[in-house]
Amino acid sequence: MPIFGRSKDTKYLRAARLLANGDTLAAIDEFRKIISKKPDHTNARVSLAVALMQAQDEPDIDSPLTIEALEQLDTAASLDLDDPVPHFNKGVLLRDLKLFDRALRSFEVTLDIEERLPTAILHMAEINYELENWNEAIKLARLALVRDPGLEGSMGWVRVAMRKAGLLDSDGNVIEKHDDDTRWPH
Repeated sequence: MPIFGRSKDTKYLRAARLLANGDTLAAIDEFRKIISKKPDHTNARVSLAVALMQAQDEPDIDSPLTIEALEQLDTAASLDLDDPVPHFNKGVLLRDLKLFDRALRSFEVTLDIEERLPTAILHMAEINYELENWNEAIKLARLALVRDPGLEGSMGWVRVAMRKAGLLDSDGNVIEKHDDDTRWPH
């Protein structure tokens, strides 16, 4: 799930509402109008990138809309070096495209800027799970959970990772002999 910056700009809020309500093409037009008048509007650029991806039935890296979305996120990131939002959304976009190494780098940059963003950590954990890096996935899931216990409901995959990493016995009990960094909390 992408994250958006907060804004009091009524034109931006109207465009964001269009996007939230599923009127993606109208939202794209509105975000482009905002950017043409305020090229440094990072929230509009991030939201435009999200809308461009939503406008595609099956996005791929070579699509002109995907290319534009990545350009918008890169521009937004360059406009505000202390804003993790463009990097986070770029990570989500790249993950959706199954470009996992690039997505992980984007989430790492996100965490360099804002280290306590648990959803970025969760995305990294899930990517490592998809890459079958079981111990890293478990370690990152633990960290995300420590930072936001409310994420537990989205971590059903962790027991599977623990089983594949050899951290659960045949009855599903945690094996105590492993390093504390990879054991799941009881």
